[in-house]
Amino acid sequence: MNDIVVIEYNGEQVSVPKEVADFLEQDRKREQAQEKQDQRHLSKSEFETVLFCSDSVRRPVEDTVLRNLRLENLRKAVGNLDDQGQDLISLRYGGELTMEEIGKVYGISKMAVSKRLKKLHEKLRNSVS
Repeated sequence: MNDIVVIEYNGEQVSVPKEVADFLEQDRKREQAQEKQDQRHLSKSEFETVLFCSDSVRRPVEDTVLRNLRLENLRKAVGNLDDQGQDLISLRYGGELTMEEIGKVYGISKMAVSKRLKKLHEKLRNSVS
């Protein structure tokens, strides 16, 4: 026999089977966790836009030259980072490790890795701009 529970849905109290209430609660928690993760962690694509951003359409040769200049500027900026900063960038983008995996390497939390990478991104963005 299905247990019926009362939940609040869209501002109203509704009677639903317990399985439905459990599913809705799990889905709400998953969405909250995803929102928090999206807010805390930078995606690779955000960092890579430094390399590929373009306000207008250019010819292929110009695009290649500009991309190479951006890459060279980025390489120099990364080269000016301290050893740990260079290692973090290398692990994240060269080694394609997740923030959790990098945290295990350094013995720190995923959040600490995220904060360090965010600071490095800002530093590199300011160096390349």
